[in-house]
Order: sequence, then structure tokens, then C-alpha cells
Amino acid sequence: MSWSTAKLNSSILQEPATPPNPSIDLLSIGGPVISPKPIWRYLGFYFNHRLNFNYHTHFYTTKCLSTLSAMKMLGNSSRGLLPIQKRLLYRTCILPIALYGFQLWFFKGAPIVKNITELKKMQQRAALWITSAFRTSPSEGIETIAGLIPITLHLRKLNGRHYLCYVSIPPSHAINSLLDSQHAKNQTPHKTATSKLTAKQQANLKSPIKDVNEWLNSVRNYFNPLYPLFSPGSRIVDHFSSRISFHSPSSSSDEDLYQHLQSLNLAFRSS
Repeated sequence: MSWSTAKLNSSILQEPATPPNPSIDLLSIGGPVISPKPIWRYLGFYFNHRLNFNYHTHFYTTKCLSTLSAMKMLGNSSRGLLPIQKRLLYRTCILPIALYGFQLWFFKGAPIVKNITELKKMQQRAALWITSAFRTSPSEGIETIAGLIPITLHLRKLNGRHYLCYVSIPPSHAINSLLDSQHAKNQTPHKTATSKLTAKQQANLKSPIKDVNEWLNSVRNYFNPLYPLFSPGSRIVDHFSSRISFHSPSSSSDEDLYQHLQSLNLAFRSS
């Protein structure tokens, strides 16, 4: 009796817990059984239930590493592309793919250590390919020789340029309703706007919108993308077309382009 009771207790303790996202059974109404997936893809972004975007960064860095492996056939240390050409290929064809959607996870207070580590490994492989250095070479050294900015500083630079876009968005943009009242451009604040949060909620908030608000407070010049002077018919070339002339080379040959460049240099020096 004691053995059967112990066996029953051990079977109860070892029974697996209920999954956090159980399946939805629609067989009673003639539908299928819908099972949840750990990853959800939407517009090229990969979401999970934790919203840490680790899989998103891992997917695109793996894609970039595959592209780097394929680019090795374009040149090596003895022949093929020059290092400056390899760097140009990396900056234009690989890095934008790796940093796609980084605004979702790169903000103050976000757990970005794993994502940054993935990107650093990818850039180290790219620097080794550009410089044709040994695999045991230090990452910071070969990145400096290759002319690559550290990935963390590059993300900060792109993030600052991204925040600058919020200054010039139209007044009817939906994001304006999430910002503070002084940056909302006369839009009605949303119920989840930062202006409607308490001081404690704002202190605990970790979101790109909070970073945008803090950055916009330091901006003094605002731009209107729909300014009337920018519309066709109101520009300088429209009002003073008789006073403006364009001088272009007669053809696209190297000789004509060189002569045109020399004439421009002469006109610039004589002015």
C-alpha cells in the first residue's frame, strides 16, 4: 500500500505541466486544430512571446553569413576584388540586411546583449574577409584596418538618424498621437500615449517612443515636408527659369567628362 502510494505521488510530480499556449480545438464546428507557433513572421519581422527579437537578429545574421561565404569566390588575398571594394560590398549589400528592423530592439533598457553578440560575430567574419587576416586576429584591430565602425556605435548613429525622421513626419501620422503633447502636432493623444502615463509608469517604461520623446526635446529646428515653397510651380527654378542654365557634358565618354570637369574647375577658381 505504501509502495503504490509513493508510485502514485511520483507519477503526479512527474506529470508535465500544461503548455502556456494550448492548442485551440475547432473540430466541433468543422474546423482544424490550431496549434500555436513559437515564432510569428510579419512584414519580415520575427516575433516571439517574449518580444526580445533574438530569433529576428539570428535569422538575418545567419543570412548575412551565408552571403559572406558566397562572396569569398569574388576575391582572396592574392587576386580578385580589392579590400576597399570588399568593404563597399559589405556596407551596401550585407550590413543593411543584418540591421533590418533594429529599431524594434535597440533602445534604452532593452536586453540587447545577445543581439549585439550575434552582430559582432557577423562583422568579425566580414572584417576577416575584407582584410584576409588570420582567424585568430583580434576583432577590434581588423575592424580598424578594414575601416569598419564598431557595430554598437553604428547602431547609435543610425538610431539618431532614425529619430530625426520623427521631426519631419506629417501632422496626420499616427505616431504623433503616441508622443508627448508638445510633439503631437495638435493630434489627440492616444490612451497609451506617454503624456497620459503617470510618473512611475514613465520611469518604468522601456520603449523606442520614450527615447524619441527624450531626443525630440533636444531638437530646436523643425521641418515641414509639405511646405508650400517645395511644391511644383513655387520653386526657384520655376520663378527664375530664364536666369538659370544647366551645363552638362556633350556625351558620357571619359574624354568629354574630363573636359567638362576641367571647365568647372576653371570657372570655380576664377570666381
